Amino acid sequence: MAEVPNPLYTYLTQLRQRVHEVQDKLGKKLDKPTNSMAGKKVWTSPTADAWGGRLSDQRRAYNDALAGLDDELSGMLARTPKTCSPAEAKMLRMDLQGR
Repeated sequence: MAEVPNPLYTYLTQLRQRVHEVQDKLGKKLDKPTNSMAGKKVWTSPTADAWGGRLSDQRRAYNDALAGLDDELSGMLARTPKTCSPAEAKMLRMDLQGR
């Protein structure tokens, strides 16, 4: 029997595209507050310096986590065949409808 497009592969491809869109929007969310704290525009004191450092660390961790989503999806896509049997496709579609 002929192979058909794998619904899981299609789902993951679409999910990765949505993740890229969200990453573009969210990746810059902490830039303005971090730059404001670093530029001493909002608060100046030793405590402000400590908070600014923590905010910078949090921004880096946040952006690393966002990038990790793409890495995880890319890995899943690499392990997922582009095609499958019609029976597998039917089962995968049923599984994906529950999501």
